[in-house]
Amino acid sequence: MGLDTNNNKAFQIAVWTIFIVAIVGSLIWMRNAGTAQKPTTSSVADTDLLTVVADDYATGLAGATVTVIEYLDFECEACGAYFPLVKRLSQEYKDKVLFVSRYFPLPGHKNGMTSALAVEAAGRQGKYWEMYDLVFEEQKKWGERSAADPTIFERYAEQLGLDMERFRQDVGSQEVKDRVLRDRDSGNQLGVNGTPSFFLNGKKIQNPQGYEAFKALLDNALAQ
Repeated sequence: MGLDTNNNKAFQIAVWTIFIVAIVGSLIWMRNAGTAQKPTTSSVADTDLLTVVADDYATGLAGATVTVIEYLDFECEACGAYFPLVKRLSQEYKDKVLFVSRYFPLPGHKNGMTSALAVEAAGRQGKYWEMYDLVFEEQKKWGERSAADPTIFERYAEQLGLDMERFRQDVGSQEVKDRVLRDRDSGNQLGVNGTPSFFLNGKKIQNPQGYEAFKALLDNALAQ
């Protein structure tokens, strides 16, 4: 699964096709950010916010010298376009690089928060990455709806064989919501205003335009 080097042009076209949508989403995010979403701990250094902690969802080499942190929205089409690329790189660099996934649901996406809560609830049952993969693989079937629909993600939870009573309790719990909001708030403090946003070894990077460009960034970081 992934984007090979011959598909870079197609990948770039896909990303640019949804560029306007991403810009609009970013503008909506900034407009709605408001006082309630401003940093509550402005004294916290960016390096602290980008420190990988025990309950971060990460794959790859623990303690790696190179870390990629992605802030994403599961309903974001651009995130969906980068999903197979990130997945391929995380598999190819699993012995060299640590890849971290963080929630950043955008207010313009009706199921952005709903999907994040479902993925986090799945994570509580040890199925974070399985749900992560599933919601991205199925994104075109549930994205861009006019209203939130939790039943979509309940079906995915059933498909993954989760304890459904526990899943529903977790989705509705303040603890799970707070976990999602923690990531979103850290993103706000870091200046994230759109998705996906990537941080490579603590520095925000421009989204690479394809597999080769992303691979070159990782190789360069590893060589330093």
